[in-house]
Amino acid sequence: MTKNYTKNLIKNEFMNLLDKKTLDSITVTELAKKCEIERKTFYYHYENSEQLIKEIFESELNIVIDEFNENLSWEDSFIMAAKFILDNKKAIRHIYQSDYKVDVEKYVFSMAGEVISKYVNHLSKNTKAQEIDKELISYFYQCALSSALIQWIATDMQTDPVVITNRLGNLMDGNILLSLKRSENLKSFTQNIKIE
Repeated sequence: MTKNYTKNLIKNEFMNLLDKKTLDSITVTELAKKCEIERKTFYYHYENSEQLIKEIFESELNIVIDEFNENLSWEDSFIMAAKFILDNKKAIRHIYQSDYKVDVEKYVFSMAGEVISKYVNHLSKNTKAQEIDKELISYFYQCALSSALIQWIATDMQTDPVVITNRLGNLMDGNILLSLKRSENLKSFTQNIKIE
């Protein structure tokens, strides 16, 4: 088996197990058995479950970055980016309810940030918006969207985030562009600010 094939197999079977069981009830032995590999093969690729989880989120974030389509609305872009979470609700919930909660939060925050910053930068091409204002607008929406999605993960996951995101899009339609245009007429922002 090639290295990528084995790693993808481990990731897929891990997510399948997480869909059925809590993270703390999954063992490397069980995962290896599902993959039809030796335990040592798992450890050849991953130090532990934490490394596996981080790699899963990094891979998914790279997909979000690669598949961004600037012709879509921010709502559609966000929904596409959240597809991994929506398709793996139970698994994501099990990771969130484990010691790796922060990894879910970091992934959601990064994913929302990638989508919104790319969208704002695309929209700002026809404006003279100040760089700091583009960053502030992106950061505001990143915080709002990631917080809403994390809250959805943390609670019952019953409401449809696609419906909510589309509703918000209808309510907020044009606000990002309007904010970018307002930036053109504002005085330069002289205070040092670091947005993370």
